[in-house]
Amino acid sequence: MKKTQKTFFSLLLAAVILICTALPALAAVKTEQTEKPYENSEFFEYNELSIHYRVFKAENEKAKIFMIHGFAMSGACWTRLASRLANAGYTCVTADLPDFGYSSRENADSAMYPREEVMHALMEELSKGEKWYVAGHSMGGYIALALAEKYPESVKNLMLFGTACNTGKPQQLNNMMTNKAFISVMAPLMELAARFDFMVKLVLAAALCDSDYLRGYPLGEVTSPLRIKGTGEGALRSFAVLPETNLDAVKTMMPILYMNGDRDFVIPEKERTLLRQYLPDGSTDITVKGGGHLFIENKAEETASAVIAFITGAN
Repeated sequence: MKKTQKTFFSLLLAAVILICTALPALAAVKTEQTEKPYENSEFFEYNELSIHYRVFKAENEKAKIFMIHGFAMSGACWTRLASRLANAGYTCVTADLPDFGYSSRENADSAMYPREEVMHALMEELSKGEKWYVAGHSMGGYIALALAEKYPESVKNLMLFGTACNTGKPQQLNNMMTNKAFISVMAPLMELAARFDFMVKLVLAAALCDSDYLRGYPLGEVTSPLRIKGTGEGALRSFAVLPETNLDAVKTMMPILYMNGDRDFVIPEKERTLLRQYLPDGSTDITVKGGGHLFIENKAEETASAVIAFITGAN
């Protein structure tokens, strides 16, 4: 694919993902829950936030892995990988970031907390000081990097999937994504788009690059959280606390497992190349053949094998 085509595809896909994530702009801070979304669902209260997470418990636990999803997704994107790792002895916790999944939605009257702070608080609640392997996908990779920099005492190693480094301008994003006029225009458009299954399937098709896998995809895992009241406004405002990557700090971290799909057109190649230059000594860099942006789902078996090999080598 030519460079210009890749650039156009990346911009188009990013726009579609953004459009498909939002719902009603007027929302309460708390997400009302009448029952657990999954059998292993739990909720963690952090100030006015209620954070949904799931625990995939290993019988003979070798290590703990904390998983952070990307923009527009939820912890459900880790289910296939977490299940395989739990069967191999690795307890996995998949958390929903604020404004996504079944966690609280935020609005103009809410406090906006750094995502790495919220995720670390949950890690501490569950492990009482024990170190974690921290995994991040896409935007979740930015958060994982910031968490490791801010709380190195809580992180054994990082595992980054379909992500890179955030070298953007958080203040510019903050100004745009918290602008009332912008939200008032975008939220209704995003709400409308998110109600059509075919729009969500379009995004998944581009992210998975696997039509056979898509046919049996549990679409409700994506659409149900997206249709919770307040997702749109919260999703837009969440950009205001998206951490910028400190590349110099990355160089001083423990070895990192870095995996990307060779058909991922969401994360710019220049950002992946930049992060590779700062990976600590001993890091593992893997390109998944035929993998799209969501290779952690349809390539879960291959990804699990790489994770186990990395953890085994790191110990």
